Amino acid sequence: MDECIIYNQEDILEITEEVIDDLKERALRSPRKRTRLCMHHSLDHVTHEMLIVFHKDTFMPPHRHPKGKSESYHIVEGSMVVYFFNNEGQVTRSINMEKAGSKGVFLYRLSNNEWHMPVPTSEWLVYHETYSGPFKKDFDVEFPEWSPNEDDTVLIKKFMCSLNIYLSE
Repeated sequence: MDECIIYNQEDILEITEEVIDDLKERALRSPRKRTRLCMHHSLDHVTHEMLIVFHKDTFMPPHRHPKGKSESYHIVEGSMVVYFFNNEGQVTRSINMEKAGSKGVFLYRLSNNEWHMPVPTSEWLVYHETYSGPFKKDFDVEFPEWSPNEDDTVLIKKFMCSLNIYLSE
């Protein structure tokens, strides 16, 4: 599996630093350098809450969700920039996000179907994502033709450089 996805089975879930440390270790072992703890029990739940851990080397391609769906990101640790694109792949906006207490944006909600892409700007990014379910991947996530595939490291570097985003070597 390219991304480590864990589903919660508990009725009361507690998140500690030890849980986050374990998620980071799993992310390092994952080819895509990320892991996701689904706090909901199944894809059929109406509300999807996830704790997502990205290493700085993660590439999450631009994507969008259907009209009527919304998502929010709340930074727990680290920082990121969320980029928004038009249909031609040009950046239309970006939001710099940091954890609460940093005097910046720590929570945002997207309530339309704009192309967007989270990019970690710290060694580790941990964020809480809420998404309206139920989730059906072929319906709920669309990737644009102008974005590189997650497995094409050469095109990813070119794409990120074209946005003036430089990945670590």
